[in-house]
Order: sequence, then C-alpha cells, then structure tokens
Amino acid sequence: MLNRVRKDLRYYLQEHQDRNNRILHYFAFLSAFVAWIFLFIDIKVTLLLAVFHYVLSWIGHFYYEGNKPAAFRYPHIGFYAGFTWFFMKTMEIITRKDIIRPWLDQSE
Repeated sequence: MLNRVRKDLRYYLQEHQDRNNRILHYFAFLSAFVAWIFLFIDIKVTLLLAVFHYVLSWIGHFYYEGNKPAAFRYPHIGFYAGFTWFFMKTMEIITRKDIIRPWLDQSE
C-alpha cells in the first residue's frame, strides 16, 4: 500500500517540478483544506475557496509548468497525492526537516 502511495506521489511531483508551480499548489491545497472546514460553516466560502484552488493550480500548470494538471488524467492521484504532498510539505515547513525525499526513498 505504501509503495503505491510513494509511486503516486513521485508521479505527482514529476508533474509539478517548477518551484513557482509548487508554491501556487501549496496555497491552492491550503485553500482547499480550509474549504473543507467551511463546508459545514458557509457553503459560499467553500465554493469561493474551491474556485481559488483551481485558479491557482491551473495558473501553475499552464503558465509555469506548461502541462495539464495531473487531475485531468488521474483525478484520484491529483486529489490524494496532492493532499499527501501538502501535509508532508507543511510538516517540512514546521520542522525545517526534509521529510518527503527520505520517505520517497524508502521501500517496504
């Protein structure tokens, strides 16, 4: 199971190599995460944040990366690998430690 997650996360990162695209995607997933919270508070905020998520992601892909979002081809990978990357990246920011690369280098 973990090997599948690692494989999908590697693919996700391969499709998001440009630094600016990754920055935009970090904030896109932050807005998506907050949107999930607002789902139970204010649906208008949820919809606004969802649109913001896609605008940031698509700018990153079409302008910086020059490719189509992974979610167009593999929606489940774009969703769960993106959130996996977002949470792991957040832990890297908080701890100031490299977490993603060593985890991807592991095997079961």
